[in-house]
Amino acid sequence: MTNKVFLFLYPQEEIFQHEIERVSVFFKDPEEKEKDAYFLPRIKSTKTEQEKKTIRAEARRDRADSFRPVYSAKLNSCINWRYRMNGFSVNYAILDDCEVSEVILLEPGDKIIRVGMDAQTHRTKREDGTYPYPNQDYILNQLNSPERLVVTGFHMWDCVERLAKRAYERGISTLVDEDLTEFFAGRLKDRDFRVKTYPTYDARRHQRSMFDMFIDAREGKP
Repeated sequence: MTNKVFLFLYPQEEIFQHEIERVSVFFKDPEEKEKDAYFLPRIKSTKTEQEKKTIRAEARRDRADSFRPVYSAKLNSCINWRYRMNGFSVNYAILDDCEVSEVILLEPGDKIIRVGMDAQTHRTKREDGTYPYPNQDYILNQLNSPERLVVTGFHMWDCVERLAKRAYERGISTLVDEDLTEFFAGRLKDRDFRVKTYPTYDARRHQRSMFDMFIDAREGKP
């Protein structure tokens, strides 16, 4: 039997919160009018820009709180239907001193992988202006020699790209599921989006889509 592995990189709360706040504005909240009636008069009545900024931040968090269950349910459904139910072991790679966000619904048998670097080290700029990254081989060596590997998570053109490239160099059949990266919420807006399949794309209804850009950018890559 083929050893099939699904790997989600860095499912940490601060990243999810940023992503959910960033995209929640594009999704209609059923209580939108009521919330506008609450926040807009407060913004108009404030006297300073700092107060306005504080209220806008509160409104963003409130909107994100409403969108968060939708985001979580769809993301976990994709992981379950596309991978867990198709014989993939499910793995989450995370910085050594961080925890998996509650956005992720962990199932019995899922594996949490520590990447060999803590958050402070990863976010501290070196003298040459670059940031250190966890060793990709250290992460891959914890996956029990996968024959097929699907890489997702954060972020598409950075950590995901780096790990997928290294896995491919090691001879592992590697796929990047772009749906399940920071582009996830944007994909949810696409009426072609399907939880159970990847890719979900109907060329007959699109002229030039994000999927086309993914394909062009990933030409010659996993």
